Amino acid sequence: MSEKVSFGNEHQLMTNSPDDSRLKKNWGTITALPSEYLVHFRGGQIREKTSGQGASCFKTFRDTIFIVPTSLKEIIFQANQLTADNVDIRIRGMAVYRIEDPLKIYKLINFSHRQQAEKKLAGIIADMCRSTAKWLVANMNVEECIRKRKEEIAESLKKEVSHVVAANEGGWGVEIITIDIQDVYIQDAEIFNAMQMMFKTEKIRESKLAELAMGQELEMKKLKVEESLSEQRKSNQINKAQVEAEIRDEEIRLARQNDEKQFDLDHYRVEQNESISRYKLEQEMESDRHRMQLELEKTQKRVQARKMENEEQLEALRRKIEVENSATPISLEKNFIEKAIPQIAQSISENMHDVKMNIYQQDGKGGSPFSFILTEILDLFKQRMEIVNKNIEEE
Repeated sequence: MSEKVSFGNEHQLMTNSPDDSRLKKNWGTITALPSEYLVHFRGGQIREKTSGQGASCFKTFRDTIFIVPTSLKEIIFQANQLTADNVDIRIRGMAVYRIEDPLKIYKLINFSHRQQAEKKLAGIIADMCRSTAKWLVANMNVEECIRKRKEEIAESLKKEVSHVVAANEGGWGVEIITIDIQDVYIQDAEIFNAMQMMFKTEKIRESKLAELAMGQELEMKKLKVEESLSEQRKSNQINKAQVEAEIRDEEIRLARQNDEKQFDLDHYRVEQNESISRYKLEQEMESDRHRMQLELEKTQKRVQARKMENEEQLEALRRKIEVENSATPISLEKNFIEKAIPQIAQSISENMHDVKMNIYQQDGKGGSPFSFILTEILDLFKQRMEIVNKNIEEE
């Protein structure tokens, strides 16, 4: 088990090894842990075969055995020192180290009693850290000690101590893993309160300055945003005006295209109307021509018919004249009786058809008086015709 070992108020070994009873054996097998290095001496000479990390050997009365721990060790150290601005401070740090080369360290420190050897090594390293830290603090002011303890103190401590105890030639075979300054205390309460007040005032000032800077930054951002919005509005208005102008140009172009198309359409319609009118006129002219042709043909036919009729009438008249010239009074009378008398009788009969007249004769028979007259006329003509025919036959 490990135990905490205190060396007054100056430093503490946090990971000391417990009392080791293996080294009290006079003879027998001794085995080191994996975190330990076993050194086996026989007759004043080291036995390399049985020495090593986590090695095991058989001890006799003539042998000497050392077990050197190689695990990590931690030291807490403290140091009081006036700073460069005469402020008394106390620093508290931590150092972590390990024995890297046991074959060097066992020559410098007697590990026959392991706990005492670890305490002695821890005390030496803590004293080196404390003295080096006091030297560093003496050359720094209190503000630097508080704010730069990692960069200015801890790293310088590690560098200075490692230069002495490292495993290089002439070193101790000890590796410093890390050194850290955990706390920086101001011993004087008034100075501490004053620093706190200064810190508080500074922080308030910084806060107010930060607030003012934030307000100024917000105002600048607001102005930039407003300027950006103004530019954007202006750009939008310009773009809108450009778009409206393009729309108007497009509308004008489309209107012109529509006017041109309407003009072409009207022109086409006029041409079509003119063509239709010409066609209708041609059709009407053709119809008139055809009608006139028909009328002409009809007129020609009528003229022809009238001509033929006239010719027939002339022929009939000529024949009639010839007949009349060649006819005797008897033949003329015969012709009159055969042709004219029947026609006259028929005409009188048709005209007297609707006239009602009754003549009562002695025999009691009744009839139309005109029929009776006509009948008598016809009988008279027949008698005359017989006489005419007889005369013709006698001639």
